[in-house]
Amino acid sequence: MSDHNTLPKSAKFSSLKTKRLPDQIADQIKENIYSGVFRPGDKLPSERELAGQFDSGRTVVREALRELEQSGLIVMKQGSFGGAFVKNIDATVMMRSITDMVKIGTVKLWELTQARISVEKSVLELAIPNIEVNELSLLEENLRTTEKDLQREIRALDHNTNFHMLLARFANNSLLAMFVQSAMYVMANFIRLVEPGLDSGRCVLNYHQSIYEAVKKKDIELAKERMGEHILDIEKDIAKLYGVRNGTIRE
Repeated sequence: MSDHNTLPKSAKFSSLKTKRLPDQIADQIKENIYSGVFRPGDKLPSERELAGQFDSGRTVVREALRELEQSGLIVMKQGSFGGAFVKNIDATVMMRSITDMVKIGTVKLWELTQARISVEKSVLELAIPNIEVNELSLLEENLRTTEKDLQREIRALDHNTNFHMLLARFANNSLLAMFVQSAMYVMANFIRLVEPGLDSGRCVLNYHQSIYEAVKKKDIELAKERMGEHILDIEKDIAKLYGVRNGTIRE
């Protein structure tokens, strides 16, 4: 991990054009992150060094760094060992974007449902043929834990999310897993806000058990059918709970 303020020899920056200055600086730093000059965990050059490199003011550099932080590429840390550090990219930015787009109506609930069904069916196609005994055991444990919580009248939203995340992990495709995580996060948060009853939790568990049985038998088509029914049912619940009109959630 790089923790110094000297500019790497391989860093490539060029003179600024007519585009808004903070945007230009942010774009060039992005290119150096994308090309691997700055890797996750690395500390970027200081504001002073970047201002000198770009022949600009530190205020302009600070605004560019703020843009990069908002985009999820870097994190700003305070203190004597602080500065701008390249983040390990995860699903956080995607989660926020999807949540915002659903809330303002740019993405309709049915569009999110369609996309989720397509992705989770792809997950099953990839995961089922090569699923191993220990992976089936993790799914079984998830179902047992969910059932115990419901018996104790404890809602099991986190376990429900984990069931889908386990399947996504078994597909060995990080991008699919990231989308599943994001979509699950968005839907789970909407559901959590209205505190659904235990009957809803038991219904989800029944779906998960039927999906698991199909996975265990390596019946891809049946698993996909059950998954589609399950996700459509979740959409109906959310629509009912929020009084969705034209696919837009109004909190």
